[in-house]
Amino acid sequence: MRKKTRLANRSSCSPIFMKTTLPSRSHLPVLAIFLCCMVWGTTFVIVKDAVTDIDPFLLSAFRNLLAVIVLFIFLLLSKKIALLKVKNGVKYGAILGVLLGAIYAIQSTGLIYTTSNHSAFISCSAVVMVPIFMYFMGWQKFTLKQVFAIMVITVGLFLLTFKPGLIHFNYGDFLTFIAAIICAIHLILSGHFVRKIDFLPLIFYQFLFATLGSFIGLFIKYLIHHQEPILFNSAVIPNVLYLGLLGTLFCYFVTVWGQKHVSTVYTALIFSLEPIFASIVSFIILGEVFTRNEIIGAISIFIGVVYYSLPKNLVIETINKIKKLIHLGE
Repeated sequence: MRKKTRLANRSSCSPIFMKTTLPSRSHLPVLAIFLCCMVWGTTFVIVKDAVTDIDPFLLSAFRNLLAVIVLFIFLLLSKKIALLKVKNGVKYGAILGVLLGAIYAIQSTGLIYTTSNHSAFISCSAVVMVPIFMYFMGWQKFTLKQVFAIMVITVGLFLLTFKPGLIHFNYGDFLTFIAAIICAIHLILSGHFVRKIDFLPLIFYQFLFATLGSFIGLFIKYLIHHQEPILFNSAVIPNVLYLGLLGTLFCYFVTVWGQKHVSTVYTALIFSLEPIFASIVSFIILGEVFTRNEIIGAISIFIGVVYYSLPKNLVIETINKIKKLIHLGE
């Protein structure tokens, strides 16, 4: 356990300032999580387009089912199928799977009623919830640096999501906020479980139970509302493939692996950049533009992430150098 903690501390450097040369092993998990953040930023537009042709619960079931099938083939071919017999693998995977299925289904439903930008920004509020939940769970205490970074990111999220003249909370925004709460819990538990068992069986059972949970949710939904399920439209096959292979399998595979070497809170702070990537994709595909408040908010989030990621001694040295420059200027 001590060895993992030291490795996590060495990995806590911002991906923004990494050199362009081949990254060292300690930097690789941070870069991998950063890449996943970029991919997940694109999924909001992909899901927004898909939910017009497929039920959100069905979409969640298919993307997780695709991930399960590919991962099972990989385990079979690499002769690692025995890993699925690991103790507590089913239990931990079931917990994460139910949460993951709920996140996908609820967030996708919210995208029916709100924009992809709003969904991305509100989802990022999980960043603020993670250290708060961990504090009340007794797993971590707040540090002054952490509190400041969270405050800056919170201000950035507010500026990004606030719309002047809005007098009521959009239903899609509400659903997305619920999904963000579940996402924060999922992030905390996945960071905890991955230190107990191998991550391969963990994510396999996670996808498996997310698939089962989504199908059960679909059945309950239409049992209550007495509606005909939305048939799978062949037009969304590319969307499902992208979401299943990249947005689900690749990203969760890499993220769970990366969390072995990167702290849970720092992982959450990296993902605070997700709405910025989502906004860029929305601009390219949907023509959405940044407002002045959104630009200020994006800069605030960037500053918060960079400040948190820099080592404490480097921050102090930088502040002292700035003070000296100011003194010389006088």
